[in-house]
Amino acid sequence: MKQYFFIFLSFLAFTSCNSDEKANTSNEIENNEKSEIEILNEAIIAQPNNYQVYINRADFYIKNGQFADAKADADKALKLNPNVAEVSYTKGVILLETGQIEPSIPFFEHAIELDTNHARSYLKLAYINLAIPNYDKSIKLINKALRINKFIAEGYFLKGMWYEKQGNLALASSSYQTAIQTRGNYYEAYIAQGIVHDKQDNPLAIDFFKSAIELRPTSVEAWRLMGISYKDHGQYEEALICFDSIISMHPTFEVAYFDKGATLLQLCYDNNPKEKNDSLMNEALSLFNQALTVNKNYVDAKYNKGLILEEQGKLAEARQEYKEILELETNYSLAIEGLNRLDKK
Repeated sequence: MKQYFFIFLSFLAFTSCNSDEKANTSNEIENNEKSEIEILNEAIIAQPNNYQVYINRADFYIKNGQFADAKADADKALKLNPNVAEVSYTKGVILLETGQIEPSIPFFEHAIELDTNHARSYLKLAYINLAIPNYDKSIKLINKALRINKFIAEGYFLKGMWYEKQGNLALASSSYQTAIQTRGNYYEAYIAQGIVHDKQDNPLAIDFFKSAIELRPTSVEAWRLMGISYKDHGQYEEALICFDSIISMHPTFEVAYFDKGATLLQLCYDNNPKEKNDSLMNEALSLFNQALTVNKNYVDAKYNKGLILEEQGKLAEARQEYKEILELETNYSLAIEGLNRLDKK
């Protein structure tokens, strides 16, 4: 098989009872039969002027990605009592989660003015400064939060991110591990540990991705990271299982078809029988076509498709793929190289 440059993508929230035991049992049974949102709605009906019940429901909406509903409740809480740190913090979280970074900052700062020990507001500001980046300010805010509450897992997670951005993978891993020890179901920390171990070519990365999948079995992110890790370490059959798992759960996720096709191409060895390599390339070509059916402008899939066609001697079809890529992305250098290569044939 000719040595062409195929593309392989890598990565990367209250209720209480004060009655006798019988009443408590009755209420618990009743509550178990109701959904969380029903209980939150009833609390608001019962206490319409209590800011806390709106914050409770806003937290529920944030957790479920319903940010418009969360904003309405946070705004109501702000009108009822604007001088509570948790109220200001919640509004800031909603803004931050919806990409309104600058507008979120005054709410976190106001929360700290109202409560100088509001550790979570320090951490949100630390996260923002980590992204800017302002590393010196970020680490000071992280350490401030951890001095207030040494059991806050997000603090160690952000410290891990900080160390990782400094290139200190050993201390990053240590901080992520502390985050996991502090909160055992910390999905994001397991993912981060997996990535850090992958960067160090440590096979323990797979164990961390598996732990993340145990927490979120349908996570495309975790399954794909594990698949890429397997592929990068030459464990192609295991990688294919990961990509097949994604396709079965999310059949319109075009990247999984691409990843599977790219992995099959890795199995095309020079000492294979020609029939085997032909079969692998045909299956890969079908997968790139499936990716393009989902997203017709997926240029990396088109490029790999063009290379297979070129390898198969279908030069006119390969040329058409490269031309279509350049119509989508005029500076796609590999397509330019492909056309130049075909001009010499």
